Amino acid sequence: MNRTGARGGTAHRGWALFAILCMTFMEVLDGTIVNVALPTMQAELGVEATEVQLVASAFLVITCAFLLVFGRLGDIVGKVRVFQIGVILFTVGSGLCALSSTLPVLVIARGVQALGVACSLANNQGIITELFAESRGRALGLVATFTALGAMAGPTVGGVLVSMLPWESIFVINIPIGIISFVIGLIALPNRRPTEKRSLDVPGMLLIIPSILLVFVAITLMETAAGPFEFGLLAVGLVLLALFVAVERRVPEPLVRLEVFRNVSFDIDLIAMVLVFLGLSGVTIIMPFYLQSALGLDPGVAGLVMACYPLVNATIGTLSGALSDKIGCIKPTIAGQAVFSAGLFGLSCLALDTPITAIVPMLMFTSLGSAMFQSPNNSLIMGHAAPEMLGFVGSLGNLMRYLGQSLGITISTGVLYGSMSAEAGYRVTSFVEGRPELFMHGLATVFHLLSALVLIALACSLVRTLVIDRRRA
Repeated sequence: MNRTGARGGTAHRGWALFAILCMTFMEVLDGTIVNVALPTMQAELGVEATEVQLVASAFLVITCAFLLVFGRLGDIVGKVRVFQIGVILFTVGSGLCALSSTLPVLVIARGVQALGVACSLANNQGIITELFAESRGRALGLVATFTALGAMAGPTVGGVLVSMLPWESIFVINIPIGIISFVIGLIALPNRRPTEKRSLDVPGMLLIIPSILLVFVAITLMETAAGPFEFGLLAVGLVLLALFVAVERRVPEPLVRLEVFRNVSFDIDLIAMVLVFLGLSGVTIIMPFYLQSALGLDPGVAGLVMACYPLVNATIGTLSGALSDKIGCIKPTIAGQAVFSAGLFGLSCLALDTPITAIVPMLMFTSLGSAMFQSPNNSLIMGHAAPEMLGFVGSLGNLMRYLGQSLGITISTGVLYGSMSAEAGYRVTSFVEGRPELFMHGLATVFHLLSALVLIALACSLVRTLVIDRRRA
């Protein structure tokens, strides 16, 4: 049961959605802009390249570590309240980043930003599901569209700001957007708070945060090295995760209600999300190297070619979500996985003489598949959630997306250089000048693997639709 305060009870849903979309756009824009500005930060802060990467990696790891906690907190004290706290934290964190003069201070400020992102991401889909019960797919599609727009605008905006202004300016632009999002949210978002008193599972929280932290740190470190230390971190993280599951079975109000995972359809939807975002991450990692290192394209031209990917996502995301409201979510997700897998296989056939006029349509076709999949899949996942679990399920979905992206980077780079090394007969850790065929061999291997993984997701979805759901019906 929820009670609705006056300020949000009659508010227009469109403005409420706009507040969420502002925050979504700002979060994605910030991430892509920071990546563009890292070389400038490194030079001006006087640190090593490996050290400045903490600005990006610490943000990702902290966001992931706190998603589930803030999702559950939203179910306990109110999703809008936690979302708005997230907007405040992210905006304040952006100001602290702009005032940072040393790397440690900057990393701490990015941690504040990350906590804000975790608060908002953990609850945005739950809020949307409550507000747009009959048009959930379309609303979630708009979130996907604004995510793509942020990804598209980031490199351009970041390049312009860093070339014309100090690097601190990339954080200053977040402040007015954050204020706008907060004020509109204060007016338009419904003031719903659970009437039942619940408590936060502190023992579970103290286990799940370091567990996710260690797992994501290990995955991130494995992008460049995979030795005993990295596998040790991963092992400790998994042990803590096992302890977390054991604790959750015994506490009266668990952080994670494990019975939700007894729903096989829900599990399959989560697995499909991980595998599709794993493939999507592989495309964004491998293709820039192909365009710049193998084909020798100018970074600006390569950026324009890659921009077609989020452009298709921005265009198709809302349409796919709206379509899922009319015909159901199953058909668009299955069709999207089939198209995406075919697109990844097509990318495995790229060659050193493939013209841009062929590369762009192939990228757009691949993006079409992932865009067809994302919004309906998000809607499917949220459709499994009971009203009192919307925050948790929304945060879990976002955590699976981040897991897929992180695994995609690690697996794609590992397979790429492993395949190149096997072909060369010696260890390869970067593009080998004068031997582009080594890279092309690795590229084909990576995209064959990614295509196969998405096919596995497709097979699982088909089994769910043709067997499991029919039995329940």
